[in-house]
Amino acid sequence: MRECVPIIVLALVAIGGLTWAILALRGSLARERRLARVDDVTGVRNARAFHEAAGAEIERARRYQHPFSVAAVDLGSRVGDDLVRSAATVLRGVLRATDVVARLGRDEFIALLPETTAASARIVLDKLRVGLADLRMPDGRPATPSIGGVTFLNPPHAVEEIVRATDERIAEAKGTGLPSHVTWNGGV
Repeated sequence: MRECVPIIVLALVAIGGLTWAILALRGSLARERRLARVDDVTGVRNARAFHEAAGAEIERARRYQHPFSVAAVDLGSRVGDDLVRSAATVLRGVLRATDVVARLGRDEFIALLPETTAASARIVLDKLRVGLADLRMPDGRPATPSIGGVTFLNPPHAVEEIVRATDERIAEAKGTGLPSHVTWNGGV
């Protein structure tokens, strides 16, 4: 029996080591999953996370027949990381905790606004306009972000329709210099 004690101790140490390794791997996996959905420059969600959240919101809106809105911000070209971080801070400060802010591209943000009517979306767009007005380019010139929004009375069929609709609003905003909003009634 005494000969078995070292083997049992060794087995227990091995089991403990394996348990520690498994827990460490689980923690690393959870951390990597989170990082796979967060923009490393701004700390807001990335495009993948936005697509997941928007897909879930489409299904929720379809089920409960509630509107939702989306706001988009294009900072323009040749913006630096400091401006992008500042814009993300403004978006997080203006929007509710339940809203989903994501960075879609180098200079583009999008925000999913659940349970937000067209009138409320216009208020949000104006708050974004005011909040982003103080942003400066790396050379000190004022930034000229374009802001657009869409309210979906009926949910679109796919997330791509959301992105396409906000891209159209951004293009209109670039042309007028003012936030652009439209109420979308398709998808019925």
